Amino acid sequence: MSRSNVEADLLLHGNLVNVYSGSISESYVGVKDGRVIYIGWNRIRAGKIIDVGSRYILPAYIDGHIHIESSLLTPSQFAVTVIPRGTCCVIADPHEIANVCGVEGIEFMIEDSNRTPLKVYFMIPSCVPATRLETSGAEIGLEEIEYLKRNERILGLGEVMNFPGVIMGDENVLAKIRACEGMIIDGHAPGVRGRDLCAYIAAGIMSDHESITADEAMEKLSLGMWIMIREGSTAKNLAELSKIVSKGCPERVMLVTDDQHADDLLAEGHMDRVLRRAVEEGIDPIDAIRMVTVKPADYFGLRRLGAVAPGKSADIAIVNNLKEFKAEIVLIDGRIVAKDGEYLVGVKRSIIKESVRGTVHTAEITPEDLKISSPGIMDGWVEVWTIQVIPDQIFTEKVKCKLPVRNGNVFPNAEIDTAKICVVERHHGTGRIGKGFVRGFGLKRGALASTVAHDSHNIVAVGMSDDELCRAINRVREIGGGLVAADEERIICELPLPIAGLMSDRNAEFVAERTEDLNEAAHSFGCDLKSPFMALSFLALPVIPKLKITDLGLVDVEKMKLISIFAGSESGEST
Repeated sequence: MSRSNVEADLLLHGNLVNVYSGSISESYVGVKDGRVIYIGWNRIRAGKIIDVGSRYILPAYIDGHIHIESSLLTPSQFAVTVIPRGTCCVIADPHEIANVCGVEGIEFMIEDSNRTPLKVYFMIPSCVPATRLETSGAEIGLEEIEYLKRNERILGLGEVMNFPGVIMGDENVLAKIRACEGMIIDGHAPGVRGRDLCAYIAAGIMSDHESITADEAMEKLSLGMWIMIREGSTAKNLAELSKIVSKGCPERVMLVTDDQHADDLLAEGHMDRVLRRAVEEGIDPIDAIRMVTVKPADYFGLRRLGAVAPGKSADIAIVNNLKEFKAEIVLIDGRIVAKDGEYLVGVKRSIIKESVRGTVHTAEITPEDLKISSPGIMDGWVEVWTIQVIPDQIFTEKVKCKLPVRNGNVFPNAEIDTAKICVVERHHGTGRIGKGFVRGFGLKRGALASTVAHDSHNIVAVGMSDDELCRAINRVREIGGGLVAADEERIICELPLPIAGLMSDRNAEFVAERTEDLNEAAHSFGCDLKSPFMALSFLALPVIPKLKITDLGLVDVEKMKLISIFAGSESGEST
């Protein structure tokens, strides 16, 4: 029997979206041994036939850049959540857990992802720690990179966040890039333009997901970079960057999520949500589909993925239409893994090693530890540098505001929407606490605390009184990491995250329910941000402009140096 006469295991019939030609046609799709073997108008012999009528047959989706830890789920539980939405593959950068547990954390992520049909590939975290302006739990250097490169699930070097180091020729940063020559090297270059951008790209960096304006993205695109348009839980750039997508040819552009919480995954979806948003922004549906299938497959060299075509893996999503993208059937390697939103594959129990548990190492703190003393003023007002939150973005502004001083201590002021923010070092028990102020949370009372604090994941907390902050921080310590909301004398709600202080050992439904309770608690305190804990987590990230805070103090990101809380002071660290 010739190969053209081989009987298929499964034959699908419906409206096939061809990501190569950009066409839609009524077609048969033959699948055997997990691969597509036939595309055509004529029916062939098959062991099983599924006619989906007017439904659409699409390649299943690929998320080209995500930090799974930000979902607060393990990879296996993340897979249970996204596969029924049509996702077959993600490229994960595990730099969150790497900053806490190093190589052992990355190996946990790889091992746990093997318990699911989801195809999870990984990038080696390039910046662990991201900078020397914070304290991380581990380091990933050249020796670790060489070790990790040998794993077949590793595709290259994760987002190179230390863009000043690349531009200035920092040998340590450049050595990591050279070590991954011939592999994929992802970038992270917010606001980098002109000669600096040329130097950054010339070093070997191939992509960027941090563009905010269409003009910035077009410059990067014109210089040969791949652009990842991000639409996650906090950072949403699709509305602006959809302007760079020309009809019929999305160039070197893909759609990614970067960071997405479990409650958003359950309520809104994963890449299907991003596809809906793309169409809402006027992007042609087939172009949008290309940007979550064939484009990321091409960029990452995943030759068997990204299309429904002969020789490709039979990773297929059958959806109701090209507006809602509701997945009715999902196949991975020719196997039906989800139907009508239900995950059909058993979930193997995760084996969680002790090396990723018990990662909060800090002594109990007191309200006295959180006080901010004003230099030379006992009572009155003092001008301080303040972090200004920008809704739906992870960058911040650096602003001045006047705050009250009583008995020599500086206090937050709800009338001008200014709260206290603290970062407590939790990896090495140093007792170090960075202290400052933040505007934009809307808090009138209470405190929020979390061990999810990009990228070093120390304890970050925001609140309106030292007592409430202290209570929330100490409760996070007691539960071994997690999210906590405290009000006056009570802990209102909490979500334990025993795996590296980043992930739950429970399912998405549990995490989403607790996250909703936490958000409701924050909103009852006056907070008007949609995802308060997600927003809080990025305030400790000193590689995103303009003003951030770490356990070492306030960081002026544009100058990459520590500054005083007090405006006009020339001293370094906050007090």
